[in-house]
Amino acid sequence: MSSPCYKRILCVSRFSKFRSTVKHNYKMGDARCISKSLAPLPLGHVQEKTVGVPLSELPSTAESLFSPMTIRGLTFNNRILVSPMCMYSCKDQDGVFTDFHLAHIGTLSLRGPALVFIEATSVLPNGRLSPQDTGLWSDEQEVALGRLVRLAKASNGAKIGIQLAHGGRKASTYPPFHHFEENSGRLGRGIVPNEEGGWGADIVAPSAIPWKNDGKYPTPNELTKDQIKEMVAAWASSAERAVRAGIEVIEIHAAHGYLIHEFLSGNTNHRSDEYGGSFENRIRFLLEIVSAIRSVIPEEMPLFCRLSGTDYVGGGGAPLAKDETGWDIYQVTELCRRFVQLGVDVVDISSGGNLSIVTKGIMAPDFGFHLPLTEFIKKANIPGLTVAAVGSLQNPKLADEAVRTGSADLVGIGRHFLKDPNWVYTAAEELGVNIRWPAQYSWMWAWRK
Repeated sequence: MSSPCYKRILCVSRFSKFRSTVKHNYKMGDARCISKSLAPLPLGHVQEKTVGVPLSELPSTAESLFSPMTIRGLTFNNRILVSPMCMYSCKDQDGVFTDFHLAHIGTLSLRGPALVFIEATSVLPNGRLSPQDTGLWSDEQEVALGRLVRLAKASNGAKIGIQLAHGGRKASTYPPFHHFEENSGRLGRGIVPNEEGGWGADIVAPSAIPWKNDGKYPTPNELTKDQIKEMVAAWASSAERAVRAGIEVIEIHAAHGYLIHEFLSGNTNHRSDEYGGSFENRIRFLLEIVSAIRSVIPEEMPLFCRLSGTDYVGGGGAPLAKDETGWDIYQVTELCRRFVQLGVDVVDISSGGNLSIVTKGIMAPDFGFHLPLTEFIKKANIPGLTVAAVGSLQNPKLADEAVRTGSADLVGIGRHFLKDPNWVYTAAEELGVNIRWPAQYSWMWAWRK
């Protein structure tokens, strides 16, 4: 008679059929289960040496794209991050990570970046951007995340982070690839109706202002102060789950017009209580989330925060234009001074996304278009703050120059990793740096030398 797995055996896939996640009597070796008390399933050859590190001295002693960096208790093998990218791939609309996520994150973590961020993951069901988004409010989601992290860590290269988010008034929409081919390559968003898994009546925001005034987007429910407290607790709870799942870095998503950004900006926050009006009031929600997360995660764990550097209102939409009653880089810089004292280690600067009438930001064709924003914050010389730049930095020489000149400390690459998963090795070759490949791949490139 074979011995059953017991104690804490947790189902990690096919969650629609296995809603209860504890005490299932599956046999050892069943691919659906991992045991927190018994030996894990084999992963094959695990890397014994760190992937993505230089194998010889760098050409210069100055900080560069391939210089290591330590933040709190975590050392990164270079300055390259894989930015969070939503995949909209939860099969049963339950927020549970799937085998697609295993393949996606597993591939990226094996290819030499310092840190791979798992996509924006909602802290509550009504915060998902689409019904297919990932979440981290339940046991089954936590277990599936743990399975994903365990696989990714087998590469012994990238650290694994997760971005915790809530979509606010931009939630409950179709994935951008919805009817993508049928629409000749145009993004197909729009609110998902209830019969397809949407929750238009349960969308929330700091103020009752719809994303678009076209009659197609619902007016969100204005959060009460009690609900705001529940939101803060939800972020902390998801952070605790992330830690238990093995996550090494947490990022708070406070950009792109999602819930926290909606609170930060006077363009979308019209509240008259202690969460609206003045700058101090508008940043209160985020600061409470920071404090709540920092109180439940290990002291040695780095905490990132992604911010939009501007709403592009005023000054003709120039990135450094002032928008004192809305959101601009000057307020961002002051916010950084405040939250670094509460335990944020890295600010990850993007832009835009908060107003449907403004098309600038998030994604743009201009190389390094966010660098003026990161340079502004770097020049503020905020003690203890590391600055990450994102936005069309796939040119290796530009990315390296951003670090060398002090425009940024870290460089985030997103979409280009989907086109070239080996971008780290592409960049190293162009910059004349010899870095370690995974053991299984390395000999294929060295045998002719």
